[in-house]
Amino acid sequence: MTASKQRYLSLDFLRGLTIFGMTLSAIEPSGVLPAWMYHIQNPPPTHDLDMGIPGIGWVDLVFPIFIFCMGAAIPFAKPTVKGIFGRFGMLWLFSYVYVLINSSNPWVTLAGFASLFPLYMVFKSPPRIACREIPVWVFRVAGLLLVGGVIAVNHIFFDEVLSVQRRGIIIFLLAFLYLFGSLIWYYTQGKLRTRAFVWLGILAFTIITQQLNWPTITYANPSIRWWFNVEYFYFLLLLIPSTYVGDLLKQRLSSGAEDAARPSGMLALLSGGLVVWMTYAFYMQLYWLNLALSGVLVMVIFAVARRYSPQYLPMLAVAAFLVVAGEVIEPYGGGIKKVPCTIQYCFATAGMAMLLLVVSDYICSRFPAAFFTGIFEKAGKNPLMCYIAYGCFVFPLMKVTYASELYRLAYPQGMHLVGLLRSVIMVLFTMWVVGLFTRKKIFWKA
Repeated sequence: MTASKQRYLSLDFLRGLTIFGMTLSAIEPSGVLPAWMYHIQNPPPTHDLDMGIPGIGWVDLVFPIFIFCMGAAIPFAKPTVKGIFGRFGMLWLFSYVYVLINSSNPWVTLAGFASLFPLYMVFKSPPRIACREIPVWVFRVAGLLLVGGVIAVNHIFFDEVLSVQRRGIIIFLLAFLYLFGSLIWYYTQGKLRTRAFVWLGILAFTIITQQLNWPTITYANPSIRWWFNVEYFYFLLLLIPSTYVGDLLKQRLSSGAEDAARPSGMLALLSGGLVVWMTYAFYMQLYWLNLALSGVLVMVIFAVARRYSPQYLPMLAVAAFLVVAGEVIEPYGGGIKKVPCTIQYCFATAGMAMLLLVVSDYICSRFPAAFFTGIFEKAGKNPLMCYIAYGCFVFPLMKVTYASELYRLAYPQGMHLVGLLRSVIMVLFTMWVVGLFTRKKIFWKA
C-alpha cells in the first residue's frame, strides 16, 4: 500500500524524485550535454538566460512538481494559522542559513550542517540529557546560536559575504507559497467553490499584472526584489489545485478501501506516457500535434480509469482540465516558459504532476520493498535535509577525506556520459545517506 494513517507515501516518493532532479540538475556536467538535459531557457554551452526561448524540459518540471507535493501535503498536516506563520518563518530562515553556512573551508560547512540539527530536528517528545527533560525551545535557541557562530566564522575568517541577497531562491519562494497557499486552504476548508473563486481571482491578477509588466518592474527594483517578486503569486495557480488533490487523497484514505491508492498498470502507463509526450511536444513546439494526441490520450485515460480505477476520476478531471488548458493557450505571451513564469506553464505542469502521482501510486503499491522505491520515499520524508545534504554534507565530507579527488578522476576528459553517470550515482548516494537518518527517525522540519 502507498498510504498510511500518518502519510501518503506515494507523495513522499514523488517528492524524493523531484529532489533527485533538483540535485542532479545542479551537479551534472554543464555545457556539454544535449539542451534538453538543462533548463530550456539556459541552453548550453554558456547557460546564459534567454527568455525568448519557449518550451520546457524535464528539468523545468522538477520545481512545479515539488510545489504540487507541498500543496497536496497541506491538508494532511492540518495547519493552524499560528503554525502556518511559524513554518513560514522557519522556511524563510532556512533559505538564508543553508547558503550562509556554506564555506570555502569544508570543515566550516560541516559544522554548519551539524548546527542545523538542534534548530530543525523534529522531537517527538521532550528530549532528555542525563535523564533530565529539556524544553525544545532550548535546543532551538542553541541551534540559532550555533548557526550564528558558524556564519560569523565564515564571514570573519573566510571572507564570505553577508547580504540579504544571499539566499536560496527555491526555498525562499517555497516559504511564501506555503504561507499564501496554506492560508487559502485554511480559510476555504470545505468551501471548494470559494477556493475556486480565489483561484480565478489569482488568474485574473496574473493576467492583469503580466499585461502591466509588474514582474519586470518589481525585479528591477533592488530594494524590493531581494524579498518579493509578483511572480510568487503566479505559482499559486499551481499550488491551489494541489491542495484540492490533497483533500481528495485524504477523503480516499479515510474510506478505508484496500485499493484506495492502487491504480491499474494501464492507467499508470498512460499517465506517464502523456507526461513524457507533453514534455517532448512542448520542447519541440508541436502545438497542433500536441493538442490532438494529448486529447486522444486524455480520453483513453478517462476510459481506463472509469473501468479499472474510478477512485482517480476526480483528480484526473482536474488534471485533464489543467493539461488541456495549458496546451490550448501555449502560444499566448510567447509560449510556455518557466522564466518569466507563464500561465500555461503553471497549468500544464500542475496537471502533469497529478498524472505523475498516479505513476508514483502504481510504483509504490507494486514495488513497495524495492531498493530505489525506498531511497526516494525515505528521502522525500526528509526534504529539507535532502535538499542541502549534497552541498553541505556529502561533498564537504568528500573534500576533507580527499574522496573528492577520486570523484574528479571518475570523469575522464571528454567522456560526458560517464560524467553524467557519476553525478547520478552521487545523488543516489546522497539520498541513501539521508535515508539512514530517516530510518533512525531523525527528521528536519520547518
